[in-house]
Amino acid sequence: MRTGCAGYHDGMPSAPPPLPSCASSSRTATILLTGASGFVGSELMPELQRSGQLRCFVRDAGRLGDAGSASVHVGDLTEVDSLRSALTGTDAVYYLVHSMEPGGDTSYVERDRLAAQTYTDVARECGVRRTTYLGGIAGGDDNSSEHLVSRREVEDVLSTAGPEFVALRASMIVGARSASFGTLARIVDRLPVLAMPTWRDRRTQPIAVADVVAALVTAQTVEPGTYDIAGPDTLSFQEMTEIIAGIMGRRHRSFALPFSNAKLEGVAAALITGEDSELLEPLMAGMHGDLTTRSNALATVFAVTPTPFAEAARAAIDLMPDVGPTTEA
Repeated sequence: MRTGCAGYHDGMPSAPPPLPSCASSSRTATILLTGASGFVGSELMPELQRSGQLRCFVRDAGRLGDAGSASVHVGDLTEVDSLRSALTGTDAVYYLVHSMEPGGDTSYVERDRLAAQTYTDVARECGVRRTTYLGGIAGGDDNSSEHLVSRREVEDVLSTAGPEFVALRASMIVGARSASFGTLARIVDRLPVLAMPTWRDRRTQPIAVADVVAALVTAQTVEPGTYDIAGPDTLSFQEMTEIIAGIMGRRHRSFALPFSNAKLEGVAAALITGEDSELLEPLMAGMHGDLTTRSNALATVFAVTPTPFAEAARAAIDLMPDVGPTTEA
């Protein structure tokens, strides 16, 4: 039994009640997973298939892979008709979509805002009971990061989508397909000497993707509210690069730069990693502030034992064919 909630919901901490249902108790809950082909969504999908009748909402079914027993809905979160089709008869939704990749004439902030508002309107119309959102931990300097401000704006919009809303906030998620961790690992792997901007001393609490997935599954039954989830280690970016280099068996060499510029860093990182600079620039901007929490709900609310960064990093690097190899633990 959980002893309380470390989130930001109103009221005194208490054990979360069972998830109420507007549907008949004899019917298995229907869950819609948006972003099912993404980094976290693809890890979450097989776990949710054990929890109820699963629907996957994607823009490109070809990127989804094996959906198993899940039904696949192809569409866009800004398109009312495709959303209405997917949401009709849906009890709970996982909202795992972010639009940082380049596209069209609008910014990712505008696209995320429109998608969140369109989803919220259609979810209300269709009577969706619970929406669960994965966002980002906000540090004290989050106003300097358009990326983190956008995450919080989306969270605020989604909070009105139905009677129950659960927001999980995490900083760097460590996994083989993580854009932020993958960029850091590839830079360490490919550069003999690292030029570390001023964000080298900024601190974060990286969390293993397996721990995020476990928390998201449990989010079906926790009390509605907002929860920070984090790994057990509070590390600077400099310390993370040193740990990554050690896992790869590389000697860590670096020197400090007296400045930081997200746009320049995005271009440089793109040249090294092969990723798009427009995707990397918001990630670099998000490194300019501490991303830590004093209220980690991972163990207290979600009953997940946090995985140490070194263990999570080794597991991720072992699954990255273009990085490594790792040394023996």
